[in-house]
Amino acid sequence: MNEIHSYYSPNDLYNKIIEGLNEIGKDLSKVTLDDLQPVDEFHIRGDTATKELIKLSGFTPDMHILDVGCGVGGSTRRLSHEAGCCVTGIDLSDQYIDAAERLTQLLNMEERVKFHAASALELPFEDNSFDGVWSIQMSMNIEDKLSWLKEVYRVLKPGRPAVLYEVCGHKNTPQHFPVPWAQDSSMSFLVPPEAFRNIITSAGFDIDVWNDKTDLAQQAFSHMTEPTGEPNLPELGVHLLVGNDILTKAYNLHRNLDEERVSLIETVAKKPK
Repeated sequence: MNEIHSYYSPNDLYNKIIEGLNEIGKDLSKVTLDDLQPVDEFHIRGDTATKELIKLSGFTPDMHILDVGCGVGGSTRRLSHEAGCCVTGIDLSDQYIDAAERLTQLLNMEERVKFHAASALELPFEDNSFDGVWSIQMSMNIEDKLSWLKEVYRVLKPGRPAVLYEVCGHKNTPQHFPVPWAQDSSMSFLVPPEAFRNIITSAGFDIDVWNDKTDLAQQAFSHMTEPTGEPNLPELGVHLLVGNDILTKAYNLHRNLDEERVSLIETVAKKPK
């Protein structure tokens, strides 16, 4: 856990994001969700995937949703903005949560979007608290997936959905490292899709939707080539979150997708009434 926490704990993250916005000429009093998208939608296919998940979720303005593993809050804010609901985000990284809160204030969204530093294995909420749960690409760093999903199940109201968009293993092993979520195999805990499905049902859920998005992930990374020399990185990008070797990580993800070492699953799991 400490190793994962330190991986997702870049120093002075909020100020680095603000510096990036300034460098690309953004007026900080008029910053939009789209302006932040290059840095705060840190998952495969970015805001395109987030919008697909919002449509799939069916979340409505009267709902209170929990985002487990919210990062710096990009998809948390996007969900609240598009669906009109209140969203609470949790993440293990204090640095991410600090940046998430301050970026949310910058966008004047703090009334409907809140954040807490917490572990997905010990959610600081009462049973049956939320109308929906949403988790985007964070299970890769969780070894005890059953405990995570039991916690999700616990805080969900009966009859309500959990929307999960997760990287899984595939037919072949091992994976190439580093990847965006891990420097090496000691931080990465992928299971094949069928095993993931079995863990979800073992936690008590019924599976309503199961979509394999691996082909779309392959398309998203098909342009990646092996980086050489010093990286040419944009002023604003996910390298601010996980380091300047992001191009190597993205290239390895491309290889893992093409060689059937990782897959991408989108699912809606429902807590029975």
